[in-house]
Amino acid sequence: MHPELGCLISCAQLQEFSIILLYDSPSLQRCFLQLSELGMDPVILMGGYSAFHSLYPFLCPPRIILLDSERHSLTIYPSEILDGALFQGSAAQARNCRIIQNLHITHVVNATAEFQDAFPSDLSEALPAASRFIGRALRGGCLGSSVLMLAFLMEHRCWSLLHAFRWLKERRGCAAPNAGFLWQLSDYEEQLFGQQLTSLDDIHL
Repeated sequence: MHPELGCLISCAQLQEFSIILLYDSPSLQRCFLQLSELGMDPVILMGGYSAFHSLYPFLCPPRIILLDSERHSLTIYPSEILDGALFQGSAAQARNCRIIQNLHITHVVNATAEFQDAFPSDLSEALPAASRFIGRALRGGCLGSSVLMLAFLMEHRCWSLLHAFRWLKERRGCAAPNAGFLWQLSDYEEQLFGQQLTSLDDIHL
């Protein structure tokens, strides 16, 4: 037991984790500040565990998972880009019936090279069509890729490429569209707004 942070593992063990969630508790603020001072990046789960469980019961195992072998058997879900509506994940997740059912996904946009209907390297025609498709699909859930997420957020939220990228990166840290696609998104930004609002030098992958 760590005497100050009130957890069952030491500081050295805590630093092995990439994400640390803090639930509502009387010592929440103190714990958050102490973890931050240790160079960690804690995340506060607003509303506590009960609020999270009510939204995502399928992500809450009936008991604490401690063994690595048990952790590896857990289902990894897509990143939630817009609450309850827009998700980004892998091809394997898009084929997982449990994920599709639990997230109420009704439409999937395929952007992988694995299938014949994948998007071409020149996205000038594909981006507007995909963005419109996602817009229509949001009455249910929709699953797509980074470039398509950015195009959708730019068009339907009227966000600059930089704003959309920062939003996406906060929700899916591994999002990293290549330089060629970023140039095309920059052109798409100019097409949408009549001017380029974003310097690609400001986008840090």
